[in-house]
Amino acid sequence: MYAALEVPDLAANTPLWMGLLAVFVNAVVGALRGYTDTSRNWDIVGVSIFALLTGLGGGFIRDVLIGNLPAESLRDPWYVASVFVGVLVVVLVHKIVTRIMVIVEFIDSLALGLFAVIGVAYAHEAGLPFANTVLIGTFSAVGGGMLVSILQGQTSRVLVSSTPHALLALLGSLVYASIAPWHPVVASIAGIVVVVVAQYASEHFDIKTTPTHQRSGRE
Repeated sequence: MYAALEVPDLAANTPLWMGLLAVFVNAVVGALRGYTDTSRNWDIVGVSIFALLTGLGGGFIRDVLIGNLPAESLRDPWYVASVFVGVLVVVLVHKIVTRIMVIVEFIDSLALGLFAVIGVAYAHEAGLPFANTVLIGTFSAVGGGMLVSILQGQTSRVLVSSTPHALLALLGSLVYASIAPWHPVVASIAGIVVVVVAQYASEHFDIKTTPTHQRSGRE
């Protein structure tokens, strides 16, 4: 007789390899933001800071908000190591990385959902109410990118008309927080899958958030 395959609650018991992969991909995305920014001449220090903030920033924000200190990613050296591996990959083979952006974008959307549901799970464990757990899950998913935008002197893409990353993170957080009381395993998978599917749908149909004020053609 075969034993039933046990699927873990990916939010509360994230496999180390999955957490490291999420941090690595976010770090690659952050490093690419600095490496491809032609408006400034970012050096290796600047690129590395972007990678650190994108890879670990959301988790830092989550842990500070719930009082989980020192931050989770600082208790295990592999997370920081994953960030610097990401920087090294971008510096050495950035041309190849940009050619496989379809793969990077897929794992990035996976990471967005993963960070969202992990944020909710940690906030729930801290005893926070439903709405606040969803808020922390959303900040955890998009916070790192917002910090990088501040350093670049730009308005974060989650605040202006763009692909709705913050809304996707919010959606994933809501799904997990709503289902977790009944079945946390299903909740974690559903929260991640809905973010990945919604991300691809928004890109396929070119869905963007709408500006609150649009210029009139008569101006």
